Amino acid sequence: MEEKEGSKGNKPWYRAFIPASGMTKAFLLSLALLVCILVLLVFEYVPRVARFDVGKPSTETVISSRDFSVVDEESTQWAKDLERKRKQDLFIDDSALAGAAASLADFFDDAHAIAERDLSAAGKVAALYATREDIEVSFGALETVLTATEEESSLIYATAIDLLNVAMSEPIANDNLEEKKDEVRERAESMLLDSDKRRAASELAAAFLVVNTPYSSATINLDIETALEAIEPVTINYSVGQKIVDKGEIITELTLASLSEAGALSPVGNYQQVMGISLLVLALYALSLLFFRRFRPDIAGNWRAVAMICLVFLIFCIACRLCAIFIDENPLWGYLIPLALVGITMAVLLDRLVALFMVMMGGILTGLFVKGNIYLTIAALIGGLAGALLVTEVRNRQSLMRTAAEVSLIIAVVSMITASLIKDLRFILFAGLLGLGNGAICSTVTLGSLPVLERISGITTPMHLHELASPDQPLMKELISKAPGTYSHSVIVGNLANAAALEIGADALLARVGSYYHDIGKIKRSGFFVENQPQGLSSHDKLKPNLSALVITAHVREGVELAREYHLPQEITAIIQQHHGTSLVRFFYARALEEGSGPEAVPESRFRYPGEKPQSKEAAIVMLADAIEAAAKAVEKPTPVKLEQLTRTLIDERLQDGQLNESNLTLGDLEKITRAFVRILSSMYHERVEYPALVKEEGIS
Repeated sequence: MEEKEGSKGNKPWYRAFIPASGMTKAFLLSLALLVCILVLLVFEYVPRVARFDVGKPSTETVISSRDFSVVDEESTQWAKDLERKRKQDLFIDDSALAGAAASLADFFDDAHAIAERDLSAAGKVAALYATREDIEVSFGALETVLTATEEESSLIYATAIDLLNVAMSEPIANDNLEEKKDEVRERAESMLLDSDKRRAASELAAAFLVVNTPYSSATINLDIETALEAIEPVTINYSVGQKIVDKGEIITELTLASLSEAGALSPVGNYQQVMGISLLVLALYALSLLFFRRFRPDIAGNWRAVAMICLVFLIFCIACRLCAIFIDENPLWGYLIPLALVGITMAVLLDRLVALFMVMMGGILTGLFVKGNIYLTIAALIGGLAGALLVTEVRNRQSLMRTAAEVSLIIAVVSMITASLIKDLRFILFAGLLGLGNGAICSTVTLGSLPVLERISGITTPMHLHELASPDQPLMKELISKAPGTYSHSVIVGNLANAAALEIGADALLARVGSYYHDIGKIKRSGFFVENQPQGLSSHDKLKPNLSALVITAHVREGVELAREYHLPQEITAIIQQHHGTSLVRFFYARALEEGSGPEAVPESRFRYPGEKPQSKEAAIVMLADAIEAAAKAVEKPTPVKLEQLTRTLIDERLQDGQLNESNLTLGDLEKITRAFVRILSSMYHERVEYPALVKEEGIS
């Protein structure tokens, strides 16, 4: 004999690693979500190798996440150099340079004339010394000048005059003349000339260097320093959302300083930030556990609902992380952060309290993902709050799309307001369009994912119930076609259940739709049920009472099988399974007693339904409405008094039989249900007016 599914022999190997407790499963799912969020979030703050080097292209586009200023050292230095040059020119006598240059030119004229004489090199040097007795130039330098070719002599002269011009462009006082001569010699060392020619040029430039100011160097330097101190540093101001560097742009010193001030230089982040953010996320996780344990323990113990919440929140976090990556290139991407998806989905599938809490959690994480960009965080948070607050009971797709339009407009307006604090009009318009698209995308994703999320969570939305109530549903079509009497009975039961549920504050829509489907098991043997039989005929006439009872009670099991085959929600399946509870099939039990030899020979258990007792108010209401509607049809000349007596009797029988013990109905609820049933039944079975027949008189045509 084959073992049943789920028995120890057929149990899959991986089941050993899956906890049996729903609370444990829910906790493990939430831990998995926590790990995913930490991986997505903390990765951005882990220190990494350098990304920016001066003179190399940037590997990414960096957008400022805050307002800041940075000193442009190059521009500041350029401004100081201009001021220094201006002040120096005030102290310099320009005629001194002209005189020194003229003296140097005269020297080279004399040297050229002596060089043409027919003398030895030493004789030429001696002749030049005789001509220029006051010149302070070494013998070797003069020999180089006198023995040089015309071209070489011109090069030495040009170099010397250049050194002279550079040196005398600054103030030269009596107290720093020798210092300036040393500077001339040092400057010549970097020139690309032969060592002899370079030495000759530097000695000649130093020899003809003269004082060009009457002021002391101390006075001049003090005045220049005072002027430089008065110059304000040149600063570059960055606003939130402003581009610091574009991808591929060459990094300059100013760019590097700006990136450093913005906190974008590598290593990105540090381990202290990683630790802080990890602790913050853990604190949010602990707060979430506390919230669900205290305010929604029904969800905390429902691992399927927790799985749905984790899936939606994980999708949001992944989308937020992707947007954060592209925000580095353009902050407009931040207006696509889909926090409204969390708000709308949680409000539709769960309730507004859970939706608001999850939106607040998502808002905090958004701020971390976008590295503290307050404007983008506000835009995402308000969008999420709008989604949570504007969603009411979604009964159809049109109502959800209406809500989607409202949410989209709010996100667009908030996006434009926050964008106005960042950039120009064009940026604002783009932000508004992206905000509008954000709301539309979130709503579309919610609408498209609802069937999947309902299956995962086991939660049935009002919109799904409305769809199931349509006669166009395949199972409803089959019920109408094969068991029209049962369908008519189910519609009336639905009216009774709806009215009663409204009276006691139960889910009226669930009670109505559950009523429509509660007898679908009768499809398989519709002819055995009185509402589908032609008047005067019965399929049970030739059957034993116990066999008839088996046929009747089987419609519950067969209804559950059909519900699972057509993937009806668990709430509807539960109503099908519980709508008779363990009640007695009285008609056939009484017949069996008549045919048998007494109660001892006819076990009552064989004539009871095998289902479980109603576990919810809605299932109990359907049970009572089903029994009362069937019994009311048999009342002759029904009056409100008769209908009330019938209703109270049947409800009292179910109560005494213990069928309502697990339904959470109170005696006050039962009284309200009774009044609702009597009101509906009285309007249905009121006394009819007998219409008189029209008799034609003879001779009248």
